Amino acid sequence: MSVHLLVVKLGLVRFATSLLVVLLANVLNRVLIVDLSVPAAQVTFCFAFQHVMTPVGLVTGYFSDARALWGRHRTPYLWGGMLLAIAVMPFFPGWAQALGAAPGQRNLIWQGVILFSLFGIGTTVSATAINALLVDRLPEQERGPALTQVWILTLGGFIVGSFFISVLFPNYDPQELDRLFALITLAVLAVTLWGAWGVEPPSPPEPSRGEAEVGLGPSLRFLMGNGQTRIFFGFLFASIFFLSLQTFLLTAYGGEVLSLPVAETSRFGIYVSYGIILGMSGLHLLLSARQRAGGRLVLALSLVLGGAAFGLLSLSSFFPMAKGALGALWLLGFSRGIYNVGLSHLTMNMAHPAFSGIFMGLWNLVSGLALAAGEMTGGFLKDFLHHSLGDLRGAYGWVFLLEGLGLLCCLIFLWPLNLDRHRRSLSLFLAGRRPEAEAGGGARSESLSHDDR
Repeated sequence: MSVHLLVVKLGLVRFATSLLVVLLANVLNRVLIVDLSVPAAQVTFCFAFQHVMTPVGLVTGYFSDARALWGRHRTPYLWGGMLLAIAVMPFFPGWAQALGAAPGQRNLIWQGVILFSLFGIGTTVSATAINALLVDRLPEQERGPALTQVWILTLGGFIVGSFFISVLFPNYDPQELDRLFALITLAVLAVTLWGAWGVEPPSPPEPSRGEAEVGLGPSLRFLMGNGQTRIFFGFLFASIFFLSLQTFLLTAYGGEVLSLPVAETSRFGIYVSYGIILGMSGLHLLLSARQRAGGRLVLALSLVLGGAAFGLLSLSSFFPMAKGALGALWLLGFSRGIYNVGLSHLTMNMAHPAFSGIFMGLWNLVSGLALAAGEMTGGFLKDFLHHSLGDLRGAYGWVFLLEGLGLLCCLIFLWPLNLDRHRRSLSLFLAGRRPEAEAGGGARSESLSHDDR
């Protein structure tokens, strides 16, 4: 299979995942908060558990490094994760109706926690396997661009999903909600079956994996003991935390502050996704032409633009204006696109096939916990500020403003980050483990001599 086809097929699996996320993030949360009047804190609490489950990705990443299942290391986890996420989707509409009829009922809250936890396990396991496959099967200089292309297809899922949902579900209707979930879930299953088929050839005998035998303990001790990886994961957590405060508030903001119907607020995802694709595509082409990754500068630019977008969104909340909010969504998407490109290059430059599953599992763990913390905090902040200020517009406005300021504070993580130092430490670590690796053939070693950009 060609590299291009591999990237497209893996991207389509992430495309399918995005369709499921759109159903939950752009439809179900809006219906719960606006149409069923469930407190935002309860909704974001349940939704956030899809990210609390990300430690599972670290465990499955380690096992996918260490041993094959049915002759393959990654695809059993890819298939299993996606099928689990698909299997729980039909249960969400009924749960939402029940919670809307009895907000705050504990058994319903815990039902939601279980559903989102299972969904989170599925998406985390499959995403870890996909990212590890990119590290396994591509040379280092091609991984960052490949991950960018996968993310572009991921965002295509948000755009396509948001468009069809705005057509199929223009206004809240309980029966139509069930039908919508059924249709999208069947479409996701079909796309997943084609995308995941044949993306990993059968593995050679286990000894040839060599450096994958480094082990979970030594790998984690290296990653957590290396100052550069600590800075990287600190930046990852902080930036994603502040970017995610608004995750389940934007569509509710459109309904409660701008008085827009479901069809209009479901398009918020389209506006943001268009901006992301514009930012990602333009910057991806620029970096490909220059053959440079420009990581820190790119990420710094994304944080500044993101801060400006949240400032405009805050202003559009204090003084409601739909056009200002629309411009803020485009700018937010554009900044996220630049952020994604910078982060994809930086992540893939720091990963290594010796422990790609472990690294990507840890990456998903940190980003997932940041998402969970951000999403929970966003809902609680909105409800707390609304109760304290007695002003719904002001509650949204202060949350958005806090996000913008938080992104600007994340700049402090970028200045001490140096890939040359990370690679020197990685080379020394692998050299210390090399006798074990060479006993197995050292098939997965690679050069670490790239310059830091």
